[in-house]
Amino acid sequence: MERSSMASFSTLPLDLTKEILYRTPAESLVRAKATCKQWNDLIKDKRFIYEHWRRSPERFLRADQTVQILDLVTRTRSDSPIPDELQLSISNAMAMVHCDGLMLCVWSDKEYFMFHNIALWNPLTRNFNVVEHRLARESHRFLKGDNFGIGYDVNKPRGNYKILMFSANHYCEAVVEIYECMSKSWRTIVDSKVDWEAYPWDHGVSVVGNMYWLVKKKTINYIVAFDFSVETFKDIFFCHHLPYDNNYLGCFDGDKLSLLHQNQNYPSPIEVWVSSNLAVGNVTFAKYFSVSSSDFPEFCYLTFWAHPVYCIAKHERIIAWYTVFSTCLIVCEIDEGGVSNRCLTSKHYWDDCIGTFNCGYIYKPSLVPLP
Repeated sequence: MERSSMASFSTLPLDLTKEILYRTPAESLVRAKATCKQWNDLIKDKRFIYEHWRRSPERFLRADQTVQILDLVTRTRSDSPIPDELQLSISNAMAMVHCDGLMLCVWSDKEYFMFHNIALWNPLTRNFNVVEHRLARESHRFLKGDNFGIGYDVNKPRGNYKILMFSANHYCEAVVEIYECMSKSWRTIVDSKVDWEAYPWDHGVSVVGNMYWLVKKKTINYIVAFDFSVETFKDIFFCHHLPYDNNYLGCFDGDKLSLLHQNQNYPSPIEVWVSSNLAVGNVTFAKYFSVSSSDFPEFCYLTFWAHPVYCIAKHERIIAWYTVFSTCLIVCEIDEGGVSNRCLTSKHYWDDCIGTFNCGYIYKPSLVPLP
């Protein structure tokens, strides 16, 4: 930017400057911090960071040999190097949970396949912090059966993220632990009972500070939450109308849940359910829309750790990024008219198709620093 343009920009009212920067992509703000002190101070301000993140559009993220981020408007894909720590996980199970632009990563490597590693990662700033286990068993590794989530106490200043780890024998008292990111310390939550079974392919979704999972109690589907403010599990919704398979839980409109169900019977109809505001009273679900067409893709799980990523767009549309024939990654739109704007984003040969088995995730880039 020329000096004259910078000088003109610096004379704008602060509110107008903020509004312009709110509309600027996060990637550009990273470069803009070095432009002048006023911008640097504003871009580093916590209130600005979270408001910018709130306004940012959703994208899709997938970690393969590279970190692939797909813009849902332009359908353009950007690639960046994958963190060194995740390089060995490409051929093994890897899962992520998104919270405020940070990704909680859970992965295994070849040498210790029966153990998990966990870390916090900001794909925009490329900062990556491995979380150590409090018992230092096998260095920083966790057991394969452990489950994880990320969130924060909504009653306290934002930024003190917590990581949840729980493991249990079903219908018995669970082992539940909380990691405080600011103090880098673990503590045990006593008297926590997990009387449900988490699906091995469902890594959960973090919405407004709390974690949500689609789980099974005996033969019935439920949605359960972990409230990080009071640090307890609670039942959210009884999904009596849904069968066992092909259900996908996501975030909708920032403060609600979406539940996508696809009936695998021909012609493969899709139902989308949306919750009420999660912060207001008892949570209820209502059918948002239902579509059916003979050319719908099958959003089936290829493996326990691979599933499609989707978002609910305006005008009752679904945007999905999914795998076809184990070798191709396709993005498309789905509505009452069928499938449209189908686009091939990458293709693998059979001897190099393991990357297509990795999950995709909803992601919004942010300037939130790692705690």
